[in-house]
Amino acid sequence: MPQRTTTHDTAASSSGDFVSFRDFAADPANHRPRPTAPRTTESPATPEAPSVRNPETGQIRVMDGRCTTCIGRPGTIRNPERLRELLGVDANGRYDEGHTVCHQTLVGNPAGLPAAVCAWIAQHPQAAATSLVLRMAAVTGIEYVSAPDPAGDDASD
Repeated sequence: MPQRTTTHDTAASSSGDFVSFRDFAADPANHRPRPTAPRTTESPATPEAPSVRNPETGQIRVMDGRCTTCIGRPGTIRNPERLRELLGVDANGRYDEGHTVCHQTLVGNPAGLPAAVCAWIAQHPQAAATSLVLRMAAVTGIEYVSAPDPAGDDASD
């Protein structure tokens, strides 16, 4: 088996072998600490998605049906690239393991609903089958979240 050697400073090692620990420790250049990476106080460019897992029960929250303003309703998304992005389809046509949080359950929603997976994603044959959180729901259980009744909504007229 051939011996592996590395190149070092010839003053430290004239035989071409590895530098001994004693020689390494004797070199004052190795006594200085390495510079640390600069710390930033900036927030990340994209906010972290809210958790759809109920911390008390461990179940995954899923909307029990599509909202009247669901992004998955036919004709809502006219841009096919945006549709593929929301479904988690990559350039090769494969679905990723992600999910989409229902817009009515995002942080600060007026009804105070907890974050839940969009019913459109949960009902989609390919997106649901590959979504990691929905596969986890098959084990931990599903907690269905109902959207508030759209009473008084102009769309019902």
